[in-house]
Amino acid sequence: MILEDLHSYRDACRGCGECLVNCRYMRFTRDQAVEEIRKINRGETASSRAVRDCMSCYACNRFCPNDAHPYERIHFAWDARYRQEGLPMRASYLMPGRRPNFRQDLPFSARERELHARWASDMPPARTCLYPGCNLLAMPLLATGAIFEVLPVWGRWDLCCGEMFFRMGLVEPVRGVAERLSSFYRDKPIDELVFVCPAGYNMFSHVLPEQFGAKFPFKITFFTDWFDHQLSRGRFNLSQGLSDAVVVHDSCHGRILGDAFMNGQREFLRKLGLRIHETGLNRTHGLCCGVAAGCNRYSLIDLVRWGYTALHTLEKAEGDEIAVYCTGCLLTLNIFHLLNPFGKRLVHLIEYTRAALGERVERRHTVKAVQMAAGIGIHALPHYLNPKRIKIS
Repeated sequence: MILEDLHSYRDACRGCGECLVNCRYMRFTRDQAVEEIRKINRGETASSRAVRDCMSCYACNRFCPNDAHPYERIHFAWDARYRQEGLPMRASYLMPGRRPNFRQDLPFSARERELHARWASDMPPARTCLYPGCNLLAMPLLATGAIFEVLPVWGRWDLCCGEMFFRMGLVEPVRGVAERLSSFYRDKPIDELVFVCPAGYNMFSHVLPEQFGAKFPFKITFFTDWFDHQLSRGRFNLSQGLSDAVVVHDSCHGRILGDAFMNGQREFLRKLGLRIHETGLNRTHGLCCGVAAGCNRYSLIDLVRWGYTALHTLEKAEGDEIAVYCTGCLLTLNIFHLLNPFGKRLVHLIEYTRAALGERVERRHTVKAVQMAAGIGIHALPHYLNPKRIKIS
């Protein structure tokens, strides 16, 4: 299916270069952008700087006026490289499903392990459930309290949405995820799956079904829409008005989901009582939290450079805290926050929601960041120059 999509995307491209001239990472002139997109259309990817230097932020799809999906066309060259060479050994620790793994092998408390066990049932505990995704599984204490008595969490590590593989351009691994998830959910008695991570939400609602043929027999809803509906029904009462001034960080998938989605997250935060500020690079032109920057060259330098740049941009903006609506961004930015521990707190949308309900939220963000950074240092860095290559089974 993806090959047919790629042909149609190439046919839709008008070669205007709008996608690449707007890239905040590669900084092409108009002429350079036009030449680069023409190279990609001609299949001359070996000499393409865009293919070589793309930071996988995904925004070029939003910049394209013809819906020609330059992101996928750049990444198809990465897939060809993977099929020929495999991945470098240093990427192994970051791959979902492999053990050890930078999320799954964190040192979890007894309470966290109990939550994992409760969420991992084969059958859904209700007709409407929350899909945790890998990042919420890494921070399970976020999903406790009154909300999750009404919206039970249902999911486990082996039901990964494949987002990391997609961001790396690995076609067959993503196709395998689409087939596995379609098979798992096919006969499950569930009407609605709610997502608190825009990456999982975009993968389930667009990428997996539209590009890889996945079929999901249930409604797919983002958390803020679900919670708004519950408020309108009187299921919850916002008893604690919030008054913090926050600057919002937009995730890569939030940008792809569009202005209505990004505005919806801001309206929700305002409903909780928060005052919203912006950076000069928000929404469509926003900066990636940094994790995607490692998806091309698998470079620690790229990760640190662009992740810290994003955090520094948020630190310079008005607002006392950084509001994050992506659990992956929360994890990643907290790692870079270790370089500036006295900077603004990073607070997830779920935390604000629970606080507005009058709940005390246990924060373990710094602990998780230290543990994750230590795991990467122990398991990935020793293989940084290892010439061995791996394939994903």
